[in-house]
Amino acid sequence: MMTLDKKYHDDLVKALRLHEISGRRVGEVLAEVEAHVTETGEDPVDAFGRPRDYAKQVAAQLDPATGKRSTGETVAISIASGTLAMFGTSFLGDGLALDQPTIDYSLRDVVAQPTLLVMIIIGTMLAFRAYTARSHNKLLGAGVAVAAVLALGSQIICNKFLDDVTPVLSPPSWLVLTLGVVFLVALAVLLTQAIRRNRVRYPAAK
Repeated sequence: MMTLDKKYHDDLVKALRLHEISGRRVGEVLAEVEAHVTETGEDPVDAFGRPRDYAKQVAAQLDPATGKRSTGETVAISIASGTLAMFGTSFLGDGLALDQPTIDYSLRDVVAQPTLLVMIIIGTMLAFRAYTARSHNKLLGAGVAVAAVLALGSQIICNKFLDDVTPVLSPPSWLVLTLGVVFLVALAVLLTQAIRRNRVRYPAAK
Protein backbone atom coordinates (compact mmCIF):
# COMPACT_ATOMS: atom_id res chain seq x y z
CA MET A 1 0.00 0.00 0.00
CA MET A 2 1.46 3.34 -1.04
CA THR A 3 1.29 6.30 1.31
CA LEU A 4 1.85 9.99 0.75
CA ASP A 5 5.52 10.79 1.26
CA LYS A 6 6.43 13.37 3.88
CA LYS A 7 8.13 15.78 1.48
CA TYR A 8 5.09 16.11 -0.78
CA HIS A 9 2.86 16.45 2.29
CA ASP A 10 4.98 19.19 3.85
CA ASP A 11 5.48 21.05 0.57
CA LEU A 12 1.75 21.00 -0.09
CA VAL A 13 0.97 22.34 3.38
CA LYS A 14 3.44 25.21 2.89
CA ALA A 15 2.06 26.02 -0.56
CA LEU A 16 -1.53 26.03 0.69
CA ARG A 17 -0.56 28.25 3.61
CA LEU A 18 0.94 30.80 1.25
CA HIS A 19 -2.46 31.03 -0.45
CA GLU A 20 -4.04 31.96 2.92
CA ILE A 21 -6.14 28.80 2.96
CA SER A 22 -7.72 27.94 6.29
CA GLY A 23 -6.53 25.07 8.47
CA ARG A 24 -9.82 23.25 7.97
CA ARG A 25 -9.57 23.34 4.17
CA VAL A 26 -5.88 22.40 4.26
CA GLY A 27 -6.83 19.30 6.24
CA GLU A 28 -9.52 18.41 3.72
CA VAL A 29 -7.12 18.76 0.77
CA LEU A 30 -4.46 16.64 2.47
CA ALA A 31 -7.04 13.97 3.30
CA GLU A 32 -8.18 13.88 -0.34
CA VAL A 33 -4.62 13.57 -1.65
CA GLU A 34 -3.66 10.92 0.91
CA ALA A 35 -6.80 8.88 0.19
CA HIS A 36 -6.17 8.97 -3.57
CA VAL A 37 -2.54 7.92 -3.22
CA THR A 38 -3.42 5.12 -0.79
CA GLU A 39 -6.22 3.76 -2.95
CA THR A 40 -4.56 3.99 -6.36
CA GLY A 41 -0.85 3.81 -5.59
CA GLU A 42 -0.36 6.68 -8.04
CA ASP A 43 2.48 9.12 -7.54
CA PRO A 44 1.02 12.38 -6.12
CA VAL A 45 2.98 14.48 -8.62
CA ASP A 46 1.43 12.51 -11.51
CA ALA A 47 -2.05 12.72 -9.98
CA PHE A 48 -2.12 16.29 -8.70
CA GLY A 49 0.99 18.01 -10.02
CA ARG A 50 3.67 19.76 -8.01
CA PRO A 51 2.51 21.03 -4.60
CA ARG A 52 2.89 24.66 -5.66
CA ASP A 53 0.80 24.13 -8.80
CA TYR A 54 -1.88 22.11 -7.04
CA ALA A 55 -2.15 24.73 -4.29
CA LYS A 56 -2.87 27.34 -6.96
CA GLN A 57 -5.66 25.16 -8.37
CA VAL A 58 -7.19 24.69 -4.94
CA ALA A 59 -7.01 28.42 -4.22
CA ALA A 60 -8.60 29.28 -7.58
CA GLN A 61 -11.57 26.97 -6.88
CA LEU A 62 -12.01 27.93 -3.27
CA ASP A 63 -14.91 29.91 -1.89
CA PRO A 64 -13.25 32.78 -0.01
CA ALA A 65 -16.18 32.98 2.39
CA THR A 66 -15.61 29.49 3.77
CA GLY A 67 -12.04 28.39 3.24
CA LYS A 68 -9.77 31.38 2.85
CA ARG A 69 -8.70 34.20 5.10
CA SER A 70 -9.12 37.70 3.75
CA THR A 71 -6.09 39.38 2.23
CA GLY A 72 -6.65 42.31 4.56
CA GLU A 73 -6.39 40.05 7.61
CA THR A 74 -3.20 38.47 6.31
CA VAL A 75 -1.62 41.84 5.57
CA ALA A 76 -2.63 43.22 8.98
CA ILE A 77 -1.19 40.22 10.84
CA SER A 78 2.05 40.42 8.85
CA ILE A 79 2.47 44.14 9.50
CA ALA A 80 1.59 43.82 13.18
CA SER A 81 3.97 40.88 13.67
CA GLY A 82 6.85 42.63 11.93
CA THR A 83 6.29 45.85 13.85
CA LEU A 84 6.03 44.16 17.24
CA ALA A 85 9.09 42.00 16.59
CA MET A 86 11.34 44.82 15.37
CA PHE A 87 10.42 47.43 17.97
CA GLY A 88 9.97 44.91 20.78
CA THR A 89 13.50 43.53 20.45
CA SER A 90 14.94 47.01 19.90
CA PHE A 91 13.22 48.57 22.92
CA LEU A 92 14.02 45.57 25.12
CA GLY A 93 17.71 45.80 24.25
CA ASP A 94 17.79 49.56 24.80
CA GLY A 95 15.80 49.41 28.00
CA LEU A 96 18.12 46.87 29.60
CA ALA A 97 20.64 49.69 30.00
CA LEU A 98 19.07 50.48 33.37
CA ASP A 99 22.20 52.31 34.55
CA GLN A 100 21.03 55.17 32.32
CA PRO A 101 18.04 57.23 33.49
CA THR A 102 16.95 57.96 29.91
CA ILE A 103 17.48 56.48 26.46
CA ASP A 104 18.42 59.03 23.81
CA TYR A 105 17.14 58.58 20.25
CA SER A 106 18.60 60.72 17.49
CA LEU A 107 16.92 61.77 14.27
CA ARG A 108 18.63 58.87 12.51
CA ASP A 109 17.25 56.41 15.06
CA VAL A 110 13.74 57.77 14.67
CA VAL A 111 13.76 57.68 10.86
CA ALA A 112 15.98 54.73 9.87
CA GLN A 113 14.28 51.87 11.69
CA PRO A 114 10.67 52.65 10.69
CA THR A 115 11.81 53.15 7.08
CA LEU A 116 13.56 49.78 7.09
CA LEU A 117 10.44 48.15 8.54
CA VAL A 118 8.25 49.61 5.79
CA MET A 119 10.61 48.36 3.06
CA ILE A 120 10.77 44.88 4.60
CA ILE A 121 6.97 44.66 4.77
CA ILE A 122 6.58 45.82 1.17
CA GLY A 123 9.22 43.37 -0.06
CA THR A 124 7.69 40.49 1.89
CA MET A 125 4.20 41.13 0.57
CA LEU A 126 5.45 41.44 -3.02
CA ALA A 127 7.37 38.17 -2.65
CA PHE A 128 4.24 36.53 -1.28
CA ARG A 129 2.18 37.77 -4.22
CA ALA A 130 4.83 36.71 -6.72
CA TYR A 131 4.88 33.17 -5.32
CA THR A 132 1.11 32.77 -5.23
CA ALA A 133 0.40 34.36 -8.62
CA ARG A 134 -1.31 31.92 -10.97
CA SER A 135 1.25 32.67 -13.65
CA HIS A 136 4.84 33.78 -13.25
CA ASN A 137 4.77 37.49 -12.57
CA LYS A 138 8.08 39.17 -13.41
CA LEU A 139 6.76 42.57 -12.37
CA LEU A 140 6.17 41.41 -8.80
CA GLY A 141 9.58 39.77 -8.75
CA ALA A 142 11.16 43.00 -9.90
CA GLY A 143 9.25 44.81 -7.17
CA VAL A 144 10.87 42.59 -4.55
CA ALA A 145 14.32 43.50 -5.90
CA VAL A 146 13.43 47.20 -5.92
CA ALA A 147 12.18 47.01 -2.31
CA ALA A 148 15.44 45.34 -1.25
CA VAL A 149 17.49 48.05 -2.98
CA LEU A 150 15.38 50.80 -1.40
CA ALA A 151 15.75 49.20 2.03
CA LEU A 152 19.53 49.16 1.71
CA GLY A 153 19.62 52.63 0.14
CA SER A 154 17.43 54.15 2.84
CA GLN A 155 19.81 52.97 5.55
CA ILE A 156 22.85 54.31 3.70
CA ILE A 157 21.14 57.68 3.24
CA CYS A 158 20.05 57.82 6.88
CA ASN A 159 23.54 56.94 8.11
CA LYS A 160 25.14 59.54 5.88
CA PHE A 161 22.82 62.52 6.13
CA LEU A 162 20.83 62.30 9.37
CA ASP A 163 22.08 63.52 12.72
CA ASP A 164 23.07 60.68 15.04
CA VAL A 165 24.20 62.83 17.95
CA THR A 166 21.50 65.26 19.02
CA PRO A 167 18.64 63.54 20.88
CA VAL A 168 15.14 64.20 19.59
CA LEU A 169 13.51 61.78 22.05
CA SER A 170 14.73 60.90 25.55
CA PRO A 171 12.21 58.59 27.25
CA PRO A 172 13.07 57.04 30.64
CA SER A 173 14.81 53.69 30.36
CA TRP A 174 12.13 51.92 32.43
CA LEU A 175 9.48 53.04 29.93
CA VAL A 176 11.52 51.78 26.98
CA LEU A 177 12.07 48.45 28.73
CA THR A 178 8.35 48.16 29.53
CA LEU A 179 7.40 48.87 25.93
CA GLY A 180 9.83 46.20 24.75
CA VAL A 181 8.32 43.60 27.06
CA VAL A 182 4.74 44.59 26.18
CA PHE A 183 5.45 44.44 22.43
CA LEU A 184 7.08 41.01 22.66
CA VAL A 185 4.26 39.62 24.80
CA ALA A 186 1.74 40.99 22.29
CA LEU A 187 3.73 39.34 19.50
CA ALA A 188 3.65 35.98 21.31
CA VAL A 189 -0.13 36.26 21.80
CA LEU A 190 -0.69 37.23 18.16
CA LEU A 191 1.41 34.34 16.83
CA THR A 192 -0.20 31.84 19.23
CA GLN A 193 -3.67 32.84 18.07
CA ALA A 194 -2.62 32.64 14.42
CA ILE A 195 -1.16 29.16 14.91
CA ARG A 196 -4.30 27.92 16.64
CA ARG A 197 -6.55 29.44 14.00
CA ASN A 198 -4.54 27.95 11.14
CA ARG A 199 -3.83 24.52 12.61
CA VAL A 200 -4.45 21.79 10.05
CA ARG A 201 -7.69 19.99 10.87
CA TYR A 202 -8.49 16.80 9.08
CA PRO A 203 -12.16 16.10 8.39
CA ALA A 204 -13.82 14.02 11.10
CA ALA A 205 -14.33 10.38 10.22
CA LYS A 206 -17.95 9.45 9.62
